[in-house]
Amino acid sequence: MAETAAADVAVVGVGDSHDDAVGESLGDRIRRLRLARGLTQQQVVGSRYTRAYLGAVESGARMPSPEALAHFADRLGLAVDDLRHGRPANAAAQLAAEQAAARRELSAGRLDAAERALTGIRVRAERYRLSELAGWAGYHLAEAQLHRGRTEDAAARYDELAGDLPDDCPALRAAVLARQAYCLLVAGDAPRAVAILEGGLRALRAAPPVDADAELRLTNALMYTFLELSWRERARRLEREVTPLLTRATNREWVAQFHAVAGQLRRDGELDEADRHLREAVRRYTELGLTREIGLCHWARGYVLLRAGRPGEAGTQLRRARETLGDVGAVLDHAGVTLELAEARRREGALDEAAELAEEAAGPAPAPPSRAAPCAAPPSRAATTPGCRWTPGTPRAGW
Repeated sequence: MAETAAADVAVVGVGDSHDDAVGESLGDRIRRLRLARGLTQQQVVGSRYTRAYLGAVESGARMPSPEALAHFADRLGLAVDDLRHGRPANAAAQLAAEQAAARRELSAGRLDAAERALTGIRVRAERYRLSELAGWAGYHLAEAQLHRGRTEDAAARYDELAGDLPDDCPALRAAVLARQAYCLLVAGDAPRAVAILEGGLRALRAAPPVDADAELRLTNALMYTFLELSWRERARRLEREVTPLLTRATNREWVAQFHAVAGQLRRDGELDEADRHLREAVRRYTELGLTREIGLCHWARGYVLLRAGRPGEAGTQLRRARETLGDVGAVLDHAGVTLELAEARRREGALDEAAELAEEAAGPAPAPPSRAAPCAAPPSRAATTPGCRWTPGTPRAGW
C-alpha cells in the first residue's frame, strides 16, 4: 500500500526518520535532532537553562525535568511525547491514515494486504507508545479472521484484546465488547451476549462524561441483537434512546451502522422509512469506501422487503448483496444472503432454484482464490447438511 511505504520513510526534518530513533537514548535523540536542525546548545536552551545542563542531558548524565523536556521539544519543533518516545512528528496522523486505508482493504476482501499493513501499523504504534492505535490495529486483525469465517479464532483475539486495553479508550473498548457479544451470539449464547452488552452500557453510562461513540457502538450492537431475537419493540426503544447521540458521534462508520439497523426494524407500513435509513447507510459507507458494508445494506433491504411480502423485489436486492459479498470473500455473510435468497425464490414458487441455493448456503461460500479460507460453522445455527454452514436471521449490517 502506498500509505505504508510513505510511513516507512516519514520524516520531520533531516535526520528525523524513525529508523534513526530506534534504540537511542533520550539524550542522544535530543542531540541528533538539534544537530539535524543546525541549532547550537545555546539556541535550544535560550535564557531558561544553561548549556552545561543541556550538555549533561545529551551525554546521559542527567534526565531532563518534565518542564525542561517540554522546553527542548518546543525549541526543536516537536510535541513533547514525540520527543520523549522518538516519534516522527506526524506519526500518529500517518498511522491513523494507514489504518483507515487498511480498513478499506479489509472491507474489499483484500485480506492479505490488510493484514500485512495492520501488522506493521501495530508494531510501529507499539514502538511509539501509541497504545490506542496499536489496539485498533489488533482489533482489525481480529476482524480479518471474522471476515474469513473463522469465528472461533476471531473470538479468541477479541478476548485477548479485552484483557489488554488502554484505560482511556472507551470507543475501542466498546468495539471489542460488541464483537465479543457478536461471537457469543453466533455461537448460540444469546443470553450472555445480551448480558455483556447491557452490562457494558450500564458501566459506560455510570461514569460520565459518556463517550458518544462508545455508547452508539454498544447500542447498535444491542439493537441488532434484539432484532435477531425478534424483540423488535425493545430494539425500537433503544433506537429512540440513541438517536440524539447521532449529532455528537464522530465515528462515521458507527453512524452508518445505526441507520443500517434502524432500516431493518421497519416493516410493511414503513418501507419508505426503511429506504431512508438504508440509503443513508449506503451513502455513508460509500464515502468511507467500505464495500462489504454496502453489500450488507442491500441484504438488509432484501430482508425488509421479504418480510413485507415482496419476494420479487427482495430477490433483486439479495442478488446484488450476494454478488458483492461473494466478491469480497465474506464467508458467513455470503452464506447468509444466499439462504435469504433461497427463501425469496421459494416464496415465488421457484422451488428447484431455492433448493439449489439452500444447498449452496450449507457449504463454503465461493471466494476468489487469493481470499479462500475455511469457514467456521457457528454451532447454534448449523444446518443438518455436512460442511460449512450458517443459517442467518437478520443481516449483520449493525455489527
